[in-house]
Order: sequence, then structure tokens, then C-alpha cells
Amino acid sequence: MGLITHSLSYSKESLTEFILKPLFIANDIRDIITVRTDIQGSEKLDFISALSKITKAYQRGTAFTSSTGVTVTQKTLTVVKMKAQVDQPGSTFFGWVKEHALKKGYEWDDISGTIFEQIVSDVFMAALKADLQRQVFLGDTLKEVGVTGVADDDYKEYNGFWTRIIADFKSTTIPAAQRVTMSNAAAKQVDTTTLTGTAGDANITVNGVAYLATFATDLTTTAANFVTSHAATIAAREHGIVVTSLGASVIFTAGVEGRPQTISNAVNVSGNLAGTTAATTANTLPADLGTDEAEASFKKMWKAMPNEMKELKDSLRIMATSSMVENYRETLEADGTEAAHMKLINGTPTLTFRGIPIIERGEWDTHLAADFVGYYPHRALLTLPQNLVFGTDLASADTLAEMYYRKHEQENVFRVQYKAGTQYIHSNYIVAAY
Repeated sequence: MGLITHSLSYSKESLTEFILKPLFIANDIRDIITVRTDIQGSEKLDFISALSKITKAYQRGTAFTSSTGVTVTQKTLTVVKMKAQVDQPGSTFFGWVKEHALKKGYEWDDISGTIFEQIVSDVFMAALKADLQRQVFLGDTLKEVGVTGVADDDYKEYNGFWTRIIADFKSTTIPAAQRVTMSNAAAKQVDTTTLTGTAGDANITVNGVAYLATFATDLTTTAANFVTSHAATIAAREHGIVVTSLGASVIFTAGVEGRPQTISNAVNVSGNLAGTTAATTANTLPADLGTDEAEASFKKMWKAMPNEMKELKDSLRIMATSSMVENYRETLEADGTEAAHMKLINGTPTLTFRGIPIIERGEWDTHLAADFVGYYPHRALLTLPQNLVFGTDLASADTLAEMYYRKHEQENVFRVQYKAGTQYIHSNYIVAAY
């Protein structure tokens, strides 16, 4: 079904038909997350604790001691404004077999009402769906383009589920016991900048951003002062490079095994302060999965589940990179049990682990390889769909999607505006391997 079929601006009813369905129903995203609509700014998500052991021996009247009531845990789901737009002149389709379907004369660039409108609409919607699912899981407000220090416009607007989960494991908001570590022989890169000189300033460029070192007393003090001035700022950037000092040296240790970093020499700015940078430990990218590694990881994830999560095992889902799914499939093929681990989910044969459907997310592999080199390429997430919440305003606001023809520029414009954000509700329902 095309994005635009009958009018230039869309009513609320049309948005439900043409936006919500292609984005959330025509693919499997509703099977693995929960979509909350009609959010214009933010919304509180409530997790209410279960009660237990409240039944006691009878005592009359006020002599009875009441048990503590429920506990309500709240998280805030905040949405931000997003926009997608493409411009398409009809002249693009000159030379096509279907060129006869274009309008004539001064209208040939106006594709409204032609087959080319549907073609562009379908491609536009497919790209919109792909962008949404990429950002929902991998969005990162700190994401930089490579090691340039430039914010990555394709990811930086809101944090996706993986970004939130990895950060919360790091801060121990999610207990470490619920993570299965998959370093796959990756090593953290370490670079050491050794300072020289007796006065002045020098710049050390860390992943595209220059940080000033200023001579003070001696080189040991100068190196220590650099750490005091810049370590927190550098650590707050994407993946948190750790900065320390030892004598006259400033040491930069990658925040994540396998993530490359670029540290320049200390380039003189004034006086004679300078320095050279050496790769103390080379970056080592994660290796491919070993034989049966995915199955072993799924077993560890099963054991890592909190007991209250196991009580809901019929509702659980495992989302995993294709690298994990293919490795698991190879294990099942080797022992001849693949068919026994298949289940029909919405009419599609789906691999399972101990009855839990495994949802293959091949786009994770694609985007991690292209945009997050070395950053946990093998991943699996065990959770409840109800625990992962995507918020949007699409069900309430009018005129969010439109197609119109700009006569002066002779271009057809396809445009969608919406709000988006993610949050997970409770850490007890998160088990991750990465």
C-alpha cells in the first residue's frame, strides 16, 4: 500500500491507516516491543511490584499488623521531534518503459496521481521503516561519525534500547549478573602520549577533538593536570575513553574492547611543550563466534534470568543478531535437532531456545558493521515485549504526512513528521548477551 493515495494532507484516520500500519504492523516490531501512542512530550511508565507473604494468623482489630503495600517504580518516556523528507522530480523517470505515464508539457515533473507517485511512496515508506527500527534499537545521543568528533545525525536524536541497556549495565542499574559477556578475544586499545618540554601549551587530539595541555611545574604535574582538566569530558563522549597519567605520560584506554580510537601526538601550540603518542596496546576487533557459542550464550542467559522473569517464560522473546542466529542454527544442524527447535510464529517458521522464540535482527549486523566498528557485533536480548516501550505522537496529531508538488522547483515532496522515544520499564526483565 502506498504512502500517498488520495490527498495532499492526511487526516487522523488516514495516519492510522498509512503510517501506523506500515511502521508497526507490516513488520514484526509489534511482536518485540510495545508501542505507546499519543505522547506529545513525556509520559510516566509505572511498574507495580507484586505482593507476597501477606496472609498471617488472625488477630482481632488493631492488634493485627498490616503488611507493606505495593511499590511503584516509575520511569519517564520522553519523545523528540523527527522528520523525514525526500524531493523527487518526475524527470528522473525519463527513459523508463513506463515513461508514457508521466504527465505532459509543463506538468511532466508533477508525478501526483501517476504510477511513479506510488513507486516513490513505497520506497520512501520502506526507508522510513528501516530508519525507525535502526534508531529504536541503536539510537545514541552521543554517537559520533567514526573517530571524527562530529555528531552522527543518523543516530543522535534519542537513545535506543541497546544504548540504554548497555549504559545501565555499566552503571549497575541492571545487575551485572544479568549480562553474558561476549568479548570474543577483543582487546581495548591503549595509547600513551609522552610529554616533553619545559614551558607552554600543546594540543592532544582525541578522536577528532583537540584538548589543551599546559605546562605546570614539571611534566608529571602537567600530565596529571591534563587528566584533571579533560578526563571527565573525554569519558562523557561516545564509549567513554578512560584517561589517566603516569609520570610524564598521558594514557588513553578505550572504553570498549574492540572500539578503535585515534590519539594524536601532543602538537606544540606555544613554548616548547610537545609529545609523541605510541600505541601501547593495539586495538583487537572481536572475532567470529566459535562453534556452539550462541547456544552456550543462550544457556547462560537462561540461567541469568531473575526468578520473576522465569515465571513469565511463555511471553519471553530473544532478539539476536544474524551472527548469533546462524551460529545457533549450525549447532542444531550438526546434531540434527533443528526441526525440533522450530515453531510457527504468525505463520512463519521460527527458531526457538527452550520454547522461547528467537527473533533474528539482521539489520543489527548491518548497522553495527557499518557504523559501530568493533562495538559488540554479536548480541542477544532476552526480555518481554511489554518491557520495551516505544513512544510516538502519531495517533493524535493531524497532518503529519503529506505529498505535494512545488511548481517553482518542479519537485514532488514526500514528508513525514512524528515524535519518537524509547524506554524500558524494569531491569528485572532484561537479560543481555554482548
